[in-house]
Amino acid sequence: MQLKFNTKILLSVFLFCISGCTGSKIPAPQKATVFYSGMVELGNFQQAVTIRGQNADNPVLIHLHGGPGYPLYPFINDLQPLEEYFTLVYWEQRGTAKSFSKNLPESSMTTDTLLRDLHELIVWTQQKLGVSKVFIWGHSWGTNLGLLYAAKYPEDVLAYVGTGQSVNLMQNERLCYQFACQQAQVHENAEALRELERIDTTNYSLNNALLVRKWIYTYGGVVHQNDKERRYVSRELFAKVMQTPEYTLKNKINLIRNRNFSGETLWDDMMQINLFHQVPKVEVPVYFLLGKHDHLVSSILAAEYFNVLEAPAGKQLIWFNISAHRPHTEESEKFLEWMLKIRYAHSELH
Repeated sequence: MQLKFNTKILLSVFLFCISGCTGSKIPAPQKATVFYSGMVELGNFQQAVTIRGQNADNPVLIHLHGGPGYPLYPFINDLQPLEEYFTLVYWEQRGTAKSFSKNLPESSMTTDTLLRDLHELIVWTQQKLGVSKVFIWGHSWGTNLGLLYAAKYPEDVLAYVGTGQSVNLMQNERLCYQFACQQAQVHENAEALRELERIDTTNYSLNNALLVRKWIYTYGGVVHQNDKERRYVSRELFAKVMQTPEYTLKNKINLIRNRNFSGETLWDDMMQINLFHQVPKVEVPVYFLLGKHDHLVSSILAAEYFNVLEAPAGKQLIWFNISAHRPHTEESEKFLEWMLKIRYAHSELH
């Protein structure tokens, strides 16, 4: 979930983009034999799906992005090494980026609806690519969808991988607030303490959560390996969004202006998610790849859940000791190594 953007920030994004101080555009993968980019009707609503890969015989990996409302597609250059070994399916969930429309009913923004969308996506993928099972990789918010899906439709899933694994959103918000307050006290940050003390923890809202996240980011709970001043809203992020060639100008404006649409409409529903109760057991192999310093989505809470999760097909927790919320970028080589281990352990391509 991300901070709201005012008109001044939105204008600065356009000026920054026009100035040419931007990242490189996103190319299609080299030697790609699988490439699809278009809109697919899921749950009676057109949603954006992109498929990238270098070998049509590779196993399929469905990526479930975080946020909610935070698409991975602008950052896929970071994941090109995975595309050598997997056919990656990038889905922009309803309400996100190209899958946003002002005509989208807010009443359709529920966890159950997104799970039905995901089921239709996987059925569509199975038919389009001629596969019976897929790997699922969920990140942050997407991990809730991933495990709920794996528990309900194990016959579709080769294995489940979670980074930034979320398990109990209400409890996670309490831990986020505690971490932010603790760090503000340790660093004697008067501004942070003032802002945090104003929060009504008995009536915790999305805006409260976004404010807390600003300070979690500042104190290394999102990106750990960065000695520079950490900003929650980064220039690089703006640049990547604005320079994604698959996004129209309208898509880019919607992504920035309506950045909190998914969080706002899903907030009450999200706060009811508790995988301790909803998914006590899953019949597919489970892998948690957790950043030791993740305080955005508590890796400590995720480990507690992992310890009690019943997984007859096997489960494994791998710690990324110098990462926070994004081990796939902070320790990318280790992440790739583990994804390859998982691939060869659970696909027919040995």
